[in-house]
Amino acid sequence: MMIKWKLMLATLPYVVAALACKLVLVKGLGFKGYIDFGEVGLVLTGGVFLIGFMLAGTMADYKESEKLPAELACILETIDETFAQAGVGRPQLDALAGRRAVRATAVAVRDWLYKKLTHEEIFARLTALATTIHELERAGAGSYAGRALAELHNLRKVITRVAVISRTGFLASGYALLETLTGAIVLLLMIAKFKSLVAELILVSFLTLIYTYMLGLIRDVDDPFEYSATGARGAAEVDLFPLDEYIARSGRE
Repeated sequence: MMIKWKLMLATLPYVVAALACKLVLVKGLGFKGYIDFGEVGLVLTGGVFLIGFMLAGTMADYKESEKLPAELACILETIDETFAQAGVGRPQLDALAGRRAVRATAVAVRDWLYKKLTHEEIFARLTALATTIHELERAGAGSYAGRALAELHNLRKVITRVAVISRTGFLASGYALLETLTGAIVLLLMIAKFKSLVAELILVSFLTLIYTYMLGLIRDVDDPFEYSATGARGAAEVDLFPLDEYIARSGRE
């Protein structure tokens, strides 16, 4: 449950800092402000528009990313079942060894997602699985080996797509503008005049929270595979349970 509050807790120090600065200006220095809060509306609207644009762009990759763990699990299980079918009526073929190799590959894929293996190491594991398929073909797997190689090709494509999504950020220039605009909005809130102290404190806190939180959320959504060896780093990572469940199923066979 705490993971969903992680970003909120990381944002609160910025809110507290902005609120403290405003209180120092108003109560400590007697600063009344240079501009009316109503004149800041156009800048706030521009910030909302930019947030919507950036969030829509990152969400496109995020929605695709939600499907990828299930695709990985399905491809691996299909290769597993292909090996099992190849072993029917072929006692000379060690289908069990092939299925163990598939499970080992699945564990390696999970370790790669958790940053325990490098990009080069996971592709080396895929090459090792291809070698196992070649050995089964020499043992008489026939067309089943061809099917397994076709699924291995699909597995490579999905892993490559995951790597591209994880390692490619969305519009660095857009982030630069959003960060600048967020800083400008907080600064304008510091020099704005409000009709009452209560409204001043509420609006400064609320608007600082919204813009800093949304900036952090967009960055979090931009890499939906931000895992480490200890688990998810952010609060918006796609769930890997389809892969975990396949590994658990294959371990019971």
